[in-house]
Amino acid sequence: MSDLCSNNAHLSGRPRSRRQTLIGLFVFAVLAAAAFWICWAQSRFNPAVLNYLAGAVVATQPPASAEPFLELPEGLSPLSPPERFDRETLADKINGKAELYLSAGFVRLHCQRLALAGRPQDWLEAFVYDMGTAPNAYAVFSQQRRSDGTPLGFAEFAYRAENALFLAHGSFYLELIASSKDSRLLDAMEALARGFMAQRPAAGAAIAERDLFPREGLDEAGIRLIPADAFGLAGLDRVFTAAYAADGGEMTAFLSRRESPREAVDRARAYVDFLKAYGGEVSLADKPVGGTSVIAILDTYEVVFALGPFLAGVHEAPSREEALALAVRLAEKLKEAPHGP
Repeated sequence: MSDLCSNNAHLSGRPRSRRQTLIGLFVFAVLAAAAFWICWAQSRFNPAVLNYLAGAVVATQPPASAEPFLELPEGLSPLSPPERFDRETLADKINGKAELYLSAGFVRLHCQRLALAGRPQDWLEAFVYDMGTAPNAYAVFSQQRRSDGTPLGFAEFAYRAENALFLAHGSFYLELIASSKDSRLLDAMEALARGFMAQRPAAGAAIAERDLFPREGLDEAGIRLIPADAFGLAGLDRVFTAAYAADGGEMTAFLSRRESPREAVDRARAYVDFLKAYGGEVSLADKPVGGTSVIAILDTYEVVFALGPFLAGVHEAPSREEALALAVRLAEKLKEAPHGP
């Protein structure tokens, strides 16, 4: 055993041979060459990747012949290329809110980030929704409306809240969201909105239903258009609502112009049946029109009636008397309206 250890000690102390040295240098050279090749390969994109990336950039931009969707006022410059989303891709941009826009007739979304000239840290993002029609644009404008908004005088449906500006113009709905409340950004947003309106002239939105609510106690800024499934009833669409003060709370008047008186009656019946299915207790009243249904449900009262092509009523009133009083006033306004489809 001692001889073996002695031999090992002797071998470990012996200088390496020339052959071992050459082998070591060869292995080192191979490793160095491999490392160089890997670095070189990673520094170059595969042509297929380059083609894909180029296509992705082009896909976000409108065709060269298309009119720019935003005409930038002086002092604003692009910070990112324009993007466009359709019904299939909208959720990729506004996940969580897409359903409202889709239910209201959404066509496409253009958006782009813009900055104050020479100040990339001061930017805003413009969202321009093409909703197809003016009522569709008003629907999302009214549903998204913030309670702390300040009306802007240059358009009927325009307001500013905190660091954002909202506008419904023709068939378009705009949201302009700034990175801060800097006055220069707020001024730039208003100039951008004004420029958009000038670039796309549109007649005043023909939303006659807004004028059919009784004026007394009405908050006009609170008139909303529910595009689909109003009050939780599937298929009940295009319902306008308006809030009114009531003793101990609030109640809502609603109306929806249907295609015919027959459809209005059918929709009224469907809504009453829906409330009955959830425990509503139905009674009848002669006012505002014969056969009016009054439904007591969950400590509130609903009134439902059909008048000409209109389905109308009162939603979540605190008392039967207040519900019927508002329904009578609503019916009187509806009698003044043209009853064509």
